[in-house]
Amino acid sequence: MYASIEKLWLQGTAGRPPRLRRQIALTNQIALFGAMATLPYQVFYLFYDIALYWPVFSLNMLFMAGYLTVLGFNRSHRYTYSRNLVLINACTQILVVTYFIGAAAGVHLFYYAIGSVQALIFIRHRTAVLVWLLGGLVTLFLMCQFLFAEAATPVPEAYVNWMFAVSVVGAMTLSGSFSHLFRKEIDHAEDQLIQSNRNLEKLSTTDKLTGLANRRSLDQFLNHDWSRAHQDQLPTSILMCDVDSFKAFNDHYGHQAGDDCLQAIAQALRDVVRRPTDLVTRYGGEEFALVLPMTPEADARAIAERLRTRVEALQIPHAHSEVAPVVTISIGLSTLMPADEQPVAEVLAQADRALYRAKRQGRNRAVVHGETG
Repeated sequence: MYASIEKLWLQGTAGRPPRLRRQIALTNQIALFGAMATLPYQVFYLFYDIALYWPVFSLNMLFMAGYLTVLGFNRSHRYTYSRNLVLINACTQILVVTYFIGAAAGVHLFYYAIGSVQALIFIRHRTAVLVWLLGGLVTLFLMCQFLFAEAATPVPEAYVNWMFAVSVVGAMTLSGSFSHLFRKEIDHAEDQLIQSNRNLEKLSTTDKLTGLANRRSLDQFLNHDWSRAHQDQLPTSILMCDVDSFKAFNDHYGHQAGDDCLQAIAQALRDVVRRPTDLVTRYGGEEFALVLPMTPEADARAIAERLRTRVEALQIPHAHSEVAPVVTISIGLSTLMPADEQPVAEVLAQADRALYRAKRQGRNRAVVHGETG
């Protein structure tokens, strides 16, 4: 039941900006509630004495038609007409009905509910305009309270008390419904903001071509992992990988083939280094950096060799390679021991120097920092 009603008041909101969506939903909600809140009064007029209450009964039918027209306007994207019509229709109905059945029935309490949301319905309006609108609602309420104390078509006292109770419940329900809708809009906006921030964070820390973490992500990870390595007294290894003779590959096969090659290598690195605690990044150009927490030098050396052979096994043709007919990588390795007090930059530099030695020694190999030969 609730879902069906909600579907009605959300008509016309799809694809609209948040402010406009809120305006549309609120005007639809006022229209639906106004039509439904009128029904109990109509039933009373119809069965108690339709001849006596015919004027207010017939006018209410027109007001209900006005509420339904609001839904049609919103559905046809005539949002300003819809907003203005629902407010004029509701305010006029409250005034007219109070004139006929008197202030004791409490119908004018609905002005409170309208006043509580008028700032949400009029988007991008100046404060002065909203103050004037609120002043108009207060004036209408006071008119009903003091000018219509005597009803034009009085309602028996026993029924007046029931009508007052219905008016109180209706006004509070309408205000509560507005609060519920507004809370949902806030939740929706917050969810969108959180998701947008996550997407931006992902974009800022992810390499677009390979889908690997980028250099910024590497810096963040290292700053966090270095302190944890000292706390846990565990070794951390860093591997710097570089695609051998990649410029020659790009020049011969073209940049698209170069991009495809980097993507294939990135996937190969991911396939070998799979622990959740590890990080595989594109360091820049054809260079990759891997951080292996809780990994001593001997284990890191074995992983480096697996990475090298895995890339070579891709069998990506490289006619201008100096070491093999296929694409290969060179790897430099450095390990931070728990007792070391070296900064992050120094350990990265050590891995980079080891990579340089690997290239100088003939490429397609892994070299450990500090290792002789």
